[in-house]
Amino acid sequence: MSDDRSIERGARAWLELGPTQAPDHALDAALRTIDVTSQERDLRIPWRFPTMNPLARVAVLITIAIVAVGAGLYLTRPDDSKVGTQASPSPTVDPSISAPARLAPLPDGTYVGRAVKISDIIASINSTSWLSETDKEFLRTAPFAQPDKSTFTAYFVLDRRAYTIGFTVDGVSEVDSTATASFLDEHTLLLQQNYRGGPLQTRVGISVDGTTVSVTLLSHPTPDNLATDRFIGELLYGAGPFTRRP
Repeated sequence: MSDDRSIERGARAWLELGPTQAPDHALDAALRTIDVTSQERDLRIPWRFPTMNPLARVAVLITIAIVAVGAGLYLTRPDDSKVGTQASPSPTVDPSISAPARLAPLPDGTYVGRAVKISDIIASINSTSWLSETDKEFLRTAPFAQPDKSTFTAYFVLDRRAYTIGFTVDGVSEVDSTATASFLDEHTLLLQQNYRGGPLQTRVGISVDGTTVSVTLLSHPTPDNLATDRFIGELLYGAGPFTRRP
């Protein structure tokens, strides 16, 4: 028959070996002891381990050991959510893939349009249905509609962001307007100017082919929506394509 100390010594020896499972005979002895050991508690006095008898102390030590071993196994077990999976690799950029090349903007320089006969301009003024007789009379007094003149040539100059458009009649140059230029994209030129005290924005479609530029007047708002201004704008931009001069 073993005494209390022999049970305690056996329990301590078992704890020092660090098992992962308690032996059956140790658990049975501890449980029998707990069943027959009376445990009283005064409401004013908390539980205190030093007042326990040796058998109860052994039972508590065994219980703590089992909980500690179980917690250790739980903490060291592999995470089920990570089994059989690998971390997703971070996205990488293939250096061989680059953004699409952007066409170079319209280079600075002077661009000169084709020569137009003055007689053809006068005929166009007279045949344009959306011009009133007053508008036609006014346009026929313009330098580009003088019957004694021969040739009309439109041009524009781009110098950084400074834009100038004008024309020559028989070699005599005249500036029509100036503006600030910027490229919305490789095919659209935006011209901004103050005209008669108000801001105006003109959009011009461009297509560059070497030193030649084809242009299309996309929008050309004018103060008071004057028909004469519309005619002059269409005349200037319609005199293309424009060729860059050295």
